[in-house]
Amino acid sequence: MKTIKRTLVLLLSLVLASNICIFTVSAKSKSYTWNIDKNGTLYINGSGIINEYEESYDEDEIPWFGVRSKIKKVVVGNGITEIGNYAFWDCANLESIEIPASVTYIGVFNFLLDTNLKRINVDGNNKHYSSVDGVLFSKDKKSIIKYPNKKQNTYSIPNTVTNISSYAFRDDTNLEYISLPKNVTSVDYGAFIDCPNLIKVTLPRELTDIASDAFGYLFRMGGNVSVNGFKIYGYKGTAAETYAKNNSFKFVALSNDLPTPSISSLKNTTGGIKLAWKKVDGAYGYRIYQKTSNGWKRIKDTTATSFTDSAVSANQTKTYTIRCIDKKGKTVSGFNSKGWSKKYTATTPKITKLTNTSKGVSVTWNKITGVYGYRLYQKTSNGWKRIKDTTATSYTDSAVSANQTKTYTIRCIDKKGKTVSGFYSKGWSKKYTPVAPTISKLENTTGGIKLSWNKIAGVYGYRLYYKTSSGGWKRFKDTTATSFTDSGVSPNRTETYTIRCIDKNGKTVSGYNSKGWSKKYTAATPKITKLTNRSKGVSVTWNKIAGVYGYRLYRKYDRGSWTKVKDTTSTSFTDSGAKKGKKVTYTVRCIDRKGKTVSGFNSKGWSITRK
Repeated sequence: MKTIKRTLVLLLSLVLASNICIFTVSAKSKSYTWNIDKNGTLYINGSGIINEYEESYDEDEIPWFGVRSKIKKVVVGNGITEIGNYAFWDCANLESIEIPASVTYIGVFNFLLDTNLKRINVDGNNKHYSSVDGVLFSKDKKSIIKYPNKKQNTYSIPNTVTNISSYAFRDDTNLEYISLPKNVTSVDYGAFIDCPNLIKVTLPRELTDIASDAFGYLFRMGGNVSVNGFKIYGYKGTAAETYAKNNSFKFVALSNDLPTPSISSLKNTTGGIKLAWKKVDGAYGYRIYQKTSNGWKRIKDTTATSFTDSAVSANQTKTYTIRCIDKKGKTVSGFNSKGWSKKYTATTPKITKLTNTSKGVSVTWNKITGVYGYRLYQKTSNGWKRIKDTTATSYTDSAVSANQTKTYTIRCIDKKGKTVSGFYSKGWSKKYTPVAPTISKLENTTGGIKLSWNKIAGVYGYRLYYKTSSGGWKRFKDTTATSFTDSGVSPNRTETYTIRCIDKNGKTVSGYNSKGWSKKYTAATPKITKLTNRSKGVSVTWNKIAGVYGYRLYRKYDRGSWTKVKDTTSTSFTDSGAKKGKKVTYTVRCIDRKGKTVSGFNSKGWSITRK
């Protein structure tokens, strides 16, 4: 049997040398083909799964195992979904492998004994894996899966990585030193096994989960053995110390006194003085101090590398220092006792918004820390003119005229009104265009429909329009007031109005609401204002109601009912039919031309005794 296998391998090698033969392999699902060219590139095409294999030197196990020594590059075609364990193991001359977008699983034992492996490249469209500079990662780059053996003697693990997968660095004979960044919290079984020259690792405080045989071991069939002279550098009381103790490795405790951080930048900003410093490896965070007459005062703990001190005053000089802290808030570094100083000079404010409003031009600017207030200026033919001091960050200039362009600038002031910042000499400009007025109220009154609207700054007056039966607008009143009563109304008819601004010449200077505002006119109930005994009877007088044709007068006596006395277009009538010596009560309501009542009436009425 062995002789037959050797013969088949020899024939296979001869055929492959001609680069003409393609081999078909049945997989768990579907099938794929493979061939190797004269340059040592193994091509795997088709679809399906490359099976899980066992560690074996039997040529019957892995399809290309018999020619593994010839393989220098592997190109997996798009369509292959899984690459099972041991598919490429012991390919001693393999230098690179191309992983397509279709692959969803790669076995952890694939690259064992691949001592010349330099690059693993993953298609950017793969949803499960990624690669950076030939190193294999999970898609989110939180887990490093395989570091090729032929890279370099040390490696800086990216800050995205939180986990080192099993066998990620196995068989790396070049690796001599590794320092895990603080973002790595777990290292899986055998991650650095069989790295004979890796004799020193530095582990961060944040590393909490270290699996067995993760560091410091060489694989042996009878049991793993430790790397000679292996040392772990770490911090007391951490997982690093525990792992070293449990595995009898030498533990070198790192000093808790981290390097003293340096403030590299102090800048005046709108928010105050901004401090910036360089990151210190091993530090959980930083404590910022401010110098006072009594010494250093703690002002902020932060995990960032910058901070803006807003507790500043214009022209105040402040001195800061900084030191490192751990998770518990304990200081773990020294500090610069002299500190770093900065005079806070208020930055020039910027006008951020100019808006036309009903009250004028609204001016808005950014807030500047450490100042009392702001001085707003308007540009004139003679230069900048001060128009307002305010502690707010906005102001509405009502001293405007329609279609006038105004230019503003602003600077900071202190409590005494002294300017403490520069200003923008060009300023910011805005043409004032009056906004369309809004009819805010429509009321039924005795005089008709009363319209009220908001006042618009910078205009001479207003023009009122009503909508005609044809649907167009008809001008009916110009006024400088902000209200008007339309007496040209009729009961139960709906009127629609709109309004716009005008100048002294009667020219319109604003837009208008094209839909308008509507109101149904309901005649008010008339009121009797005077009852007088006359020789000819009782004289009854009432108020005029707009939009009605006339009035209907009623009388009644005690315990009697209302009786119509008179229909009239006048606002008074003398009732000669009233009984002498009797208490008589009157009321009145509005009528139209047809004699139909179009208003209510006062049911109690108004009374007088007829003399």
